[in-house]
Amino acid sequence: MQNMSKLLLSSASLLFVATGTNASETIAINPTNKAALLDGRCGNDEWEAATKFELPAQASIYLMHDKESFYLCAKGKVEDYTVIDLYIEHAETGRLHKFHLSAQMGESVLTDNGWEEASRKWELKDYAGFWVPFSGLEDPENRKNPKFARGTHRQIQVLRKKFAGNTWNMMIGVSVRHEGNGAQFFYPENAVDNDKSTWGKFSFSE
Repeated sequence: MQNMSKLLLSSASLLFVATGTNASETIAINPTNKAALLDGRCGNDEWEAATKFELPAQASIYLMHDKESFYLCAKGKVEDYTVIDLYIEHAETGRLHKFHLSAQMGESVLTDNGWEEASRKWELKDYAGFWVPFSGLEDPENRKNPKFARGTHRQIQVLRKKFAGNTWNMMIGVSVRHEGNGAQFFYPENAVDNDKSTWGKFSFSE
């Protein structure tokens, strides 16, 4: 995934344009009374209430919350691999956190040495998600070259108690890959992972 060609399209923000928003505005995340099932599908009934943004490359993201959790789902085309990088600032500590979901899940924090693991892989503290599922080996006889399921959607659930306040400063990165070609999109468009001033404000509307 890290070798993906990053084609940052100038329109990426915003076909986020459907919302008419920019980085200086606060985005209201829709509430839901149905907890999201982390099953690799954004299109189930419980996601109907979500705030939805259309992205280039026929990708989209869904955001919603209930009293306990924040939910994010990223959806690509049926033949795509889709990856999420979610960045959240902790309002009380000022620390920047990154949640990565590809074939693995993990949380990192930004330090003077760059992004460092906050815990070991699969030690999920107050969050959960749906990663890219393993789907066999291209060379099973020699147990080489793992394959991963296409078309599933990345989902993450973060407990609201993990971060202070009802408005979170966040950055969302969505990567899609198909047959060696890839693209990566950010919200806000010009957001930078180590500069929280470029991120967006997201509020939990009640």
